[in-house]
Amino acid sequence: MSRLRSRLSAEIDRAIERVISSYQAFAASAPIATDAKNFAAHHAACKAALAHLDLLLKIARITEVPTTEGQSDDDRLALVAAARAAVCADETGEDDT
Repeated sequence: MSRLRSRLSAEIDRAIERVISSYQAFAASAPIATDAKNFAAHHAACKAALAHLDLLLKIARITEVPTTEGQSDDDRLALVAAARAAVCADETGEDDT
């Protein structure tokens, strides 16, 4: 289990950062509003990205992954706060970009 935690520790913060960046870029691109199918697909993809982010945050909490080398606790807390803000903004329908 400790080998798995070490491996996860090395990757989890980077994975969270990639998901947040990807979500923000994709969510900012407007779906074609005249086509209901594309609109629904765009929003389904956004929800899938947020579900992925939520899962990564749960994994980080469950495994109590320590901060990665060179990253302070403050950096990690800011990253988690940004992720939570993205999730909350999507749930309320707000756009923070």
